[in-house]
Amino acid sequence: IVVPNPDLRGRQEILELYLQDKPLADDVDIQSIARGTPGFNGADLANLVNIAAIKAAVEGAENLAAAQLEFAKDRIMMGTERKTMFVSEESKKLTAYHESGHAIVAINTEGAHPIHKATIMPRGSALGMVTQLPSGDETSISKKQLLARLDVCMGGRVAEEIIFGEEHITTGASSDLQTATKLAQYMVSNCGMSDAIGPVHIQEQPSSEMQSRIDAEVVKLLREAYDRVKALLKKHEKALHALANALLEYETLSAEEIRQILLPYRQGRLPEQQEREAAEEELVLA
Repeated sequence: IVVPNPDLRGRQEILELYLQDKPLADDVDIQSIARGTPGFNGADLANLVNIAAIKAAVEGAENLAAAQLEFAKDRIMMGTERKTMFVSEESKKLTAYHESGHAIVAINTEGAHPIHKATIMPRGSALGMVTQLPSGDETSISKKQLLARLDVCMGGRVAEEIIFGEEHITTGASSDLQTATKLAQYMVSNCGMSDAIGPVHIQEQPSSEMQSRIDAEVVKLLREAYDRVKALLKKHEKALHALANALLEYETLSAEEIRQILLPYRQGRLPEQQEREAAEEELVLA
């Protein structure tokens, strides 16, 4: 018998069960936590609540707050913060622009998931990261959404190139490029999202000729994404500087804080999905 991981509603109900005997602060949004934990099972959610409760006890807090639950989620998903790790000012600045590149692209690309948080606090093997939350569980993903993911992956490397020059790009984007390459291969080989290859599912070991065609289409998708992102970040370069400087000052920014920082630099309207998310956040705050 296969027991699948709970969906969004299931995670929310499990969290409500584990939190029912805990004193909660007013800022706790259980639905937001459930949205941010895709793939978690009941044991993972129980562990999240326990870590948050221990964090609250250590801090001497009377109520369990959203900050402690967020800390627990980040610890499970991304590893513990490496606060004692020495990071040079140059490396910190590069990381801030790298993560800001991801964030700016996500905010200005239709089909991208809403931004949840950006940080340049080292965690695990990463010097920083931008986290995005889907509005709900995804049963299928459109080509527009997959292309948006490719663009977001390219945001960090392109930001490095624009700000520091092509000769100063770093290995920090290696995992982004790996993710983007695998995604492009999936689109071409498994989903039939290439005009040149056609609507076919490629076998695990295609002929050498077919493999060459697949590789060419993968490179084409990646280069097109890189070009789109380069044009977008040059257009929003002032916003890129503003967000990077804010990350250097505060190290971690929430979705609402990012929105406020970028408000003076908005040209036109945000993508519909971003606006809907922003409206939800305002309702929660109200």
